[in-house]
Amino acid sequence: MQEGKLEVPNKASNNRVAFVDTLKLLAILGVITIHISATPLTSLEIASLDWYVALFFGSIIRWAVPIFLMCSGVLFLKDDKVITTKQIFTKYLFRILCALFVWAAFYEAIDILKVFNRIGYIDYDIIYKSIKKILLFNTKSHLYYLYIVILIYSLLPIIRVFTGTASKSQIEYLIIAWLVLGIVLPFVIQFRPFSLIRGMVRQYPISMVYSAIGYFVLGHYMNKYTLKRWTNYLIYFLGVIGFLVTLWGTAFSSIANNSVYTLYLEGMSPNVAAMAAAIFLLVKNLNSREYQGMEMGSGTGRGVKRKVISYISKGSFCIYLVHIAIIDLLRALKLTFSGENTLITIPLLVFAVLMLSLGVYFILSKIPVVKRYLI
Repeated sequence: MQEGKLEVPNKASNNRVAFVDTLKLLAILGVITIHISATPLTSLEIASLDWYVALFFGSIIRWAVPIFLMCSGVLFLKDDKVITTKQIFTKYLFRILCALFVWAAFYEAIDILKVFNRIGYIDYDIIYKSIKKILLFNTKSHLYYLYIVILIYSLLPIIRVFTGTASKSQIEYLIIAWLVLGIVLPFVIQFRPFSLIRGMVRQYPISMVYSAIGYFVLGHYMNKYTLKRWTNYLIYFLGVIGFLVTLWGTAFSSIANNSVYTLYLEGMSPNVAAMAAAIFLLVKNLNSREYQGMEMGSGTGRGVKRKVISYISKGSFCIYLVHIAIIDLLRALKLTFSGENTLITIPLLVFAVLMLSLGVYFILSKIPVVKRYLI
C-alpha cells in the first residue's frame, strides 16, 4: 500500500499503474467504510433499518484489504521488476518495520493520553504495559496488515522465483490449491458436517496470514494473463453472488444468534474472495485501452482525474495508518455516529475521515524522513 515502497514509479500513461491506482483508491475508501460502519453494526438493534444499512455498507466493500494484497502482487511480481534479496531486507522490510513500531507507539501514546485526561496524572504502569504490548506485537488492531506484509516480504524471493519460472498452468494449480486450502476449507469447516472432521485433516487449512500470499499471487496472475470473455463474466457473476452471501449470510446468522456474526465478513471467506476477484477484474478491464477514453474522459478533465486518483493512491498507506486516529478524534469530539440515519451519516463520515487523513498525508509527506520511512 505504500507508493514508494510497494510499486514502481507511477506513469499516467501506463494502464497497469492506472488501474492499480484506481484499485488502491477504492480499497482505502473501503477500509475507512468498514471501520466507520462497524460502530452502528455492533451497537444498533439487529435487523433494524439503520442496522441493515450499516451492514450493506460493511458488506459491499469487504474486499478492500484483499484488493491491497492483489495490487501488491501486481507490482512486486512484475516480470520486468528487478528486486534483489538485499533490497527486500534493507529497503522494503526495514521501512515496514519502522512504520510498524512508530505507528504502534503513536497509538499507544494516544491511549496513555486518554488515561491521563481521565485520572489527571501519569500512570507509569500504563506506560510499562504499552511498551510491553509493542514489544510483544500486541498493537492496534488495524496494524495487522503490516504483519502480513512483513511475512510476504520475507518470502518474496521464493515467491518471485516461482512466479518468474512457473507456467500459466502451474500458477493456476497453485491458485486452485490456495482456494481449496486457504479459502474454502477454513470456511466450510465451521459448519456441519465438515466441523466433525478430526485428526490430521483438521490441520489442512492454511492460516489466514499465510493464505494472504494467495491474494498476492492471484493479483499477479489476473494482471499478467488475459482471461477469456466467459471467464470474465463468470467471475463477475461470482462477485455478485459473493456480495449477496456476505450481506444475507451475515444478516440471517446475526438474527439467529442475536449478535453480529462475522464469519461471512472475513477477508479469507469464499464470498469475499469472489468479490475481490470481480472488483479487481472489473477495474482492470475498465481501465484497459479500449475503455480508457470512456472511463477517464479526455483532455484536461482526464488529466485532473488521473492526478487525483494517483495522489490518493500514493497516500493510501498513510491514510490506512492514520485513519483510526482520525475516527477516534471525531468520536472524542462527538462528531461520529449518532445512532440513526446511517444512510447519510456513514458516507459523510467516510468522506470526512478521508479528507482529514489526506490532510495528514499532505503535511507528513513534506517531512523527508517521515515520507521515506513511515508513510
